Amino acid sequence: MYRKQHKKDIAAEAVKKRRRTTKKPYSRSIVGATLEVIQKRRTEKPEVRDAAREAALREIKERIKKTKDEKKAKKAETMAKTQKTQGKGNVSKGAASKGPKLGGGGGKR
Repeated sequence: MYRKQHKKDIAAEAVKKRRRTTKKPYSRSIVGATLEVIQKRRTEKPEVRDAAREAALREIKERIKKTKDEKKAKKAETMAKTQKTQGKGNVSKGAASKGPKLGGGGGKR
């Protein structure tokens, strides 16, 4: 009794150790791609993957360049229209007051 109370007899009792359940790998599809598409991409060679990525990047850059050119052309067109209208009416609104701006400092307090 004494040895059991004071934990002297630990070697005699073999306590079973608990084992954690191991998680089994599970493959499932992602929202945008099915499992077959993911497997196919995983097995393809890196050169093919890099080439596809470069092509996609090139296409995106071309699209961005195209939209910038369109914006630039539109802006030039509006500037030309405003230049024509300013030529007719010689007085401009911004040229009237060139003095210092008056008013409180504004901002946060």
